[in-house]
Amino acid sequence: MIPGEPSRTAWSVAMHRAAHQIVDGASVFADPVAVPITGWPSRRVADDATQHPERRPMRAFIAARHQFARQVVQSVARPADGLQVVVLGAGLDTTAYQPDPPTGLHVFEVDHPATGAWKRDHLARERIAPTTRVDYVGVDLESEPADAALHAAGLDPSRPVAVIWLGVLVYLTGAAVESTIAAMSRLSDARVDLVLDYPEPADRLSEHAAAARAARARRVAGIGEPWLSSYTPTAMSGLLQHHGFGVVEDLDSADWVKRYFGIPRDRVPGRGGAHLVHAATQLTG
Repeated sequence: MIPGEPSRTAWSVAMHRAAHQIVDGASVFADPVAVPITGWPSRRVADDATQHPERRPMRAFIAARHQFARQVVQSVARPADGLQVVVLGAGLDTTAYQPDPPTGLHVFEVDHPATGAWKRDHLARERIAPTTRVDYVGVDLESEPADAALHAAGLDPSRPVAVIWLGVLVYLTGAAVESTIAAMSRLSDARVDLVLDYPEPADRLSEHAAAARAARARRVAGIGEPWLSSYTPTAMSGLLQHHGFGVVEDLDSADWVKRYFGIPRDRVPGRGGAHLVHAATQLTG
């Protein structure tokens, strides 16, 4: 990470979200703030996307994972309780800046302090203001537990919490992944719903999918953000269960491609790959 600049991968994700609105017509994930938050005009976003057709699969995955997270949060929202949403590795996430937010929504954006500070400056430059209550919590997930910082920032442990943790796990060591899952399980005495994505190990992929994975891994390593962690579905389920989470859903790439793009499972190459997970504590409570 370069001081005074955002995570390069966080910026890339924001550009994919913006391009999805314009190039794909927001066919999976509609976000009216996705383009404005980049600071780029729509034409520039569109031109950049069309000049790089190789980005289309990643753009599709990012759209799907954000829609998956949105649907989970909507499904567990309890209006009487208000809604506490924690966004881990928030980057340029737009949850707290949407028009007509749910009543009582309280968003906690957790990110590396440098990225969080850059985002606040960027939002001020682009004149984008929160539309609901938001607290910015500076935490380095590789070395700090997030639960204590969140409680100190005002998260209420007596109320349910929804955690969105997308595009981050792969960049953490196994020890940091486990400590973060453990910290999330301690956020609430009521219930914690956790949405995350994870990649399967490369040796479980097809030759073509493994080669594409390796090429992308080399690119992000080259900008100083290497991929460090991957899991089999069995290993991820075991890790979550060890820390009190039950798996509600674990979608592999064929599952989410079918759900969000209508393509049958048997037509999806390189099945396995990137997974989308919804897990929760207190499933029987």
